[in-house]
Amino acid sequence: MGYDAMQSSETVAEIMRRSVVCDMTLPWSKPYMIDEDVTLPRFKKAGIDFISLTVNISKNPLAATMSHIAMVKAHIRARPELVFAATPEEVVAAKQQGRLALGLHFQGTEPLDGDVELVQSYYDLGVRHMLLAYNLKNAAGDGCIERTDAGLSKFGVRLVREMNRVGMLVDGSHTGYRTTMDAMEICEGPFIFSHSNADAVVPHYRNIKDDQIRGAARSGGLVGVNGVNEFLGDRHAASETMFRHIEHIVNLVGIDHVGIGLDYVRDVKAIWDWIQRDRDLWPQPDAQEQPYPAHAQPEQVAELVDIMLGHGYSPDDIGKVLGGNFLRVMAAARDGRAA
Repeated sequence: MGYDAMQSSETVAEIMRRSVVCDMTLPWSKPYMIDEDVTLPRFKKAGIDFISLTVNISKNPLAATMSHIAMVKAHIRARPELVFAATPEEVVAAKQQGRLALGLHFQGTEPLDGDVELVQSYYDLGVRHMLLAYNLKNAAGDGCIERTDAGLSKFGVRLVREMNRVGMLVDGSHTGYRTTMDAMEICEGPFIFSHSNADAVVPHYRNIKDDQIRGAARSGGLVGVNGVNEFLGDRHAASETMFRHIEHIVNLVGIDHVGIGLDYVRDVKAIWDWIQRDRDLWPQPDAQEQPYPAHAQPEQVAELVDIMLGHGYSPDDIGKVLGGNFLRVMAAARDGRAA
């Protein structure tokens, strides 16, 4: 709206420089974690300042996850261009230093091994958000593809309360509808969907309904729009399609409750092979329509900024979507209050 190409490019670059750009979801365990010395610099070059890494391991989850966290932190310490960040202040400081800040999260509660007291231990290691369930039923509740929709278990109730106590964000991505609604009823801090899209835009088992979005907003939380083509409803995972989901959430609950969780994967063939092997975890997609799952690329964040500008979003509001909202919600969870 009124920008020529050069002016638009300069404005996008300035907004990216002024904003703290946060990606709430980057899977970071094999088969995802290949060429880490290529992927992380690419994110930094694309203007991303903070990435939350998925670090839980599904097999032998407690011991394997602890070992993986140690390996990831050693990798960060060995590279001066990277820094581990567990607070909003540390993320902001990293941007000022020109370093890429990295944090941790879990996609599922299996690393707890049934012990809610481990929430504090993982928080002390820097884990700042945790999904309640990953597609399938677990001790906390149902996943989004379960044949039942049984809701939050008694263990899940204790878990949400303990996460609130220590300041870890409760995350409803991949989790069953009723489980998330139950969790939001008792959650005393901000509730997030770190990488979920709008079911009203594209009906899909991995997308969330409007009342889930409203529940997250009421808690002071947010929804991070992801870039997986199947969930976007666009086999090319175009930036314009991601914006449709952002726009829906903004129109529904306001600019303060949306962010970015790209869920980027470099080796898409490895992920496709995994999906085909595990028919319980992933309903079989149409191979003719979707030979591989495509993912939005980190460079598309700047494209999103340009699209938001073209739709009349102010630079300050764009900064909220890019990362300001997530930093606010991190602080609110830590400080024990609604954002």
